[in-house]
Amino acid sequence: MMGLLGLANVVPDGEGYNDQSSEGLVSVSLVNDQPQQDADGSVSDLIEAPTDEATTPVEAEENETVTSPEPSSVSPVPIGPLPRQNIAPCSCSKHTMKLARNPYTSHQKRARTLPGSFFVKSQAELVAGTERGDLKRVPAVGRGYHLGRLNHSEPFLLASAKRTLEEMAGRFADAMEGTADEGASIRITSLTRTQKQQSRLRRRNANAYNGQSTHNYGASFDVAFIDRPSEKVTCGGPSWALQTILQDMQEKGRILVIPEGNCMHITPR
Repeated sequence: MMGLLGLANVVPDGEGYNDQSSEGLVSVSLVNDQPQQDADGSVSDLIEAPTDEATTPVEAEENETVTSPEPSSVSPVPIGPLPRQNIAPCSCSKHTMKLARNPYTSHQKRARTLPGSFFVKSQAELVAGTERGDLKRVPAVGRGYHLGRLNHSEPFLLASAKRTLEEMAGRFADAMEGTADEGASIRITSLTRTQKQQSRLRRRNANAYNGQSTHNYGASFDVAFIDRPSEKVTCGGPSWALQTILQDMQEKGRILVIPEGNCMHITPR
């Protein structure tokens, strides 16, 4: 039944997305080399079905690769086998999924109080956090999800945030199993950032959060796309399934969500 639902937002060149999230402010993507900005930062609190809007193709910027430090505990950012070539992904944003918006101040407060939380000021502190066990590596590919290109972040999260990601993605995989949509995978586009990475992102995107981001604590992750297993799979079923899962986790007090212009910003509650 899910596959019969209406087509949700498809991004013709989703692979060009680079995680320039605004964390509750206004998101910016490059379209024909011209910045496009949302005028309306508000999001309806009503839960609605994913929309069938089409979006303008997004052109890829020149990658600004973030190199990992020398210690073996932080190896180069892994790249998974997805997205699948020449298959447009489904967008996950405030334009395609309608969820309640939790204030960013709530995300910040929770980020600072999660077990093991600390401000990741530098790559050296990132390494130290992994050696202490506070930060956990997120595999390039997991059940129901995969990592996109991490241009401004590193593949690590606090243990509680990693569990939240795995719970969300596992439920999504369960919903897809045995249906025509089986094989659809959630693309994670931003994880833990150092202070330098946050500052660099701010220089490239004036709407990025100017201060201590929840990503600087390893507490949040961004979901920007769902990659389809084939052209036969429409976006309706997978998008509806993910929206329903996020709504349920939000209502049960499991997560905080900010639906942004080009992603869903998620923090465990």
